[in-house]
Amino acid sequence: MHSASKPFTSCGLHRTVFTTSYVPANVCERTSQSRHKRDVRPTVFSTVFTVSFTIFLLTFFSGLTIAAQILDLERVTELALKNAYDVKISGIDINISQAMKKRAYSLYYPTLNLRWNSEYAKDMSGGTSQVTVVGDTIIGDNTRYQNSLSLAASWNLFDFGSTGRKVLIAKKDVDVKKTIFIQQVRDIKIKVLNLYTELLIVYKELEAKKELLPLYRELSLAKERMYSAGTISRIDVVDEALKTVKTLDAIDMLRLRLKGLLQDLSFYTGDDYDENSLWIEEFEEHEEDYTNDFDAEKSPEFKIYSLEIEKKRAELDILKREQLPQLGLYSRYVWYGQNPDNYDASVKDVRERNFYVGISATMPIFEGFKKSSEMQKATLEMDRLKIEKQKKLAELTNKHAKLNETRRMYVKGIETRKDMLTKVETKLTMTGRLTEQKVVDLIDLLNRKIELINQRFELTKAINTRVSAIKELQILSEEIN
Repeated sequence: MHSASKPFTSCGLHRTVFTTSYVPANVCERTSQSRHKRDVRPTVFSTVFTVSFTIFLLTFFSGLTIAAQILDLERVTELALKNAYDVKISGIDINISQAMKKRAYSLYYPTLNLRWNSEYAKDMSGGTSQVTVVGDTIIGDNTRYQNSLSLAASWNLFDFGSTGRKVLIAKKDVDVKKTIFIQQVRDIKIKVLNLYTELLIVYKELEAKKELLPLYRELSLAKERMYSAGTISRIDVVDEALKTVKTLDAIDMLRLRLKGLLQDLSFYTGDDYDENSLWIEEFEEHEEDYTNDFDAEKSPEFKIYSLEIEKKRAELDILKREQLPQLGLYSRYVWYGQNPDNYDASVKDVRERNFYVGISATMPIFEGFKKSSEMQKATLEMDRLKIEKQKKLAELTNKHAKLNETRRMYVKGIETRKDMLTKVETKLTMTGRLTEQKVVDLIDLLNRKIELINQRFELTKAINTRVSAIKELQILSEEIN
């Protein structure tokens, strides 16, 4: 066994290592394990890469799914109109009123009735009595099976226009229901617009608060360092920490409010919304201003009350005309058969017996003051409708005036806020340069950033509120056909 020595340097130390042809078993095992590790290393890397890439894809596509939930006013309004219960009910009411109109037109046509009678009459007097008539009752004189078939027709010839007034009421009721449908569509548009506006403002305020939170935290840390240096009091540090806590509380309250508003919106649209994966589109700022062309007499409310007054006036006319004579035509064709002993024979004996035709006139003389009380009631109801009409028009005019005043106020305020925002941005830029030059401390820079975020939110809020007011004014000013 031969051995030799040569110098070996490791970790800065000079050592003498003896080499020999004898290799211990544990050295071979370590060598084999080392080779195995070198062989396995690419496989481990491939596995880690595959897992990482899979996680990345899942995160990426889930991010796309989250970002896909975008709200805009046009789409939300479209869904709300399709899903609105009041609009659906109003559409059914139109169909009901059209069915009632067909029923009213049926009064112009004659009525036909077919009637079959089959009976057994037994004489209890032993054949000694005669045919007797008492009022509308006919008492026979013998025992028999008898059957009759009658075809009766009646037709209202003249009623001084009562039927025409009934048809007019039915036609006006169809117009009322159609106008109510238009009113329901308009009201849904306004409700969704107001809800969307509130939702948008809360969403933007929540974004602003989230943006302010790290600034308040950084400002609080800066105050802590100043307190440690002995330049400020502990009260200033606590005040700054309270701002951070209040911002966190405001974020929680805004999230809760946002969730509630999304639930309200879901009631109208039928869709589900997740406040954590939502993007709400802002209104497009209107460059042109609103032109005041509102006319309350072109509103659905005006037309509805006008039609209801016309219906009530027609109802009053009907009550007056029902006190006049009514002429009618009647006719009856009768088949008759009888047999004293056998029912089947009486049926086979049925043959033509009588034909009647005549004209009738009916006029009420006294009904216990029923008509006079009904006419008084209809007159008072018509007077009430006139007052309600005036009230509703006054409410619409007042609502329009308030919205128009809100629009004017925000038109003036937006220009002021834009000017303030420009000045704050300029001041922030100057403060940033001075901070870099160590002329102004970090606290002033953070305060300028906080002020900029607040001013930016107030401007966004003012613009969206103004655009919302203009949109509502435009909806209220829509004329009906």
